[in-house]
Amino acid sequence: MFPTVARLSKASRRPLTSKKGNKDFYKGTRQAFLPGGHRTGAPGKHVVRGKAKYRLIDEKVRVFVAPSISEIINSPLKPYVSTAVNLKKSEERAAYGRFREPGGLTPQHYLQLLRKNAQEEHLKLLQEKRIAAAGGPEVSSPTMAKLGGLMEKNVQGHIEPAFVSLLPATRTPQLATPAQIHFRLCPRQSYNNTYM
Repeated sequence: MFPTVARLSKASRRPLTSKKGNKDFYKGTRQAFLPGGHRTGAPGKHVVRGKAKYRLIDEKVRVFVAPSISEIINSPLKPYVSTAVNLKKSEERAAYGRFREPGGLTPQHYLQLLRKNAQEEHLKLLQEKRIAAAGGPEVSSPTMAKLGGLMEKNVQGHIEPAFVSLLPATRTPQLATPAQIHFRLCPRQSYNNTYM
């Protein structure tokens, strides 16, 4: 084994960040070319005796080079938040997608979607059972596999029995209220709210 060569060690690597570089590392604002030279550091000095305790020095105050205000106003580029932008009706609705309410997803709309999805899952499950009972080919659908896996976990005690009522079964699914769903998903928080 040979010792590390000094010129290949970490000490000789060039700094790659602006914090380790020189004052003119970032050239985007061209501060070195403004009147007064470099405008880095404090923009003034503290005054011990005087009415104002801190005095600004004009040569040290940072200046940002920007286009004229008329160019900024007439530019097609606008900030993310602007009072001058008028949206069309379709653009206003696009932010909410399928949720037509101004507040987004409401509890009523959530229950409506839950019922619709539960009915579709229930119909798929019934159709798969009819095909299997009629002696058709064995269909290993993801719905049956998912339901079977959840039932096995429930038997082993890995998930709460309350979740089974939300799963599509051979009978019409019993849908829970938002409070019941919240209790099943966040039992600790519900206990704290109930007993404390």
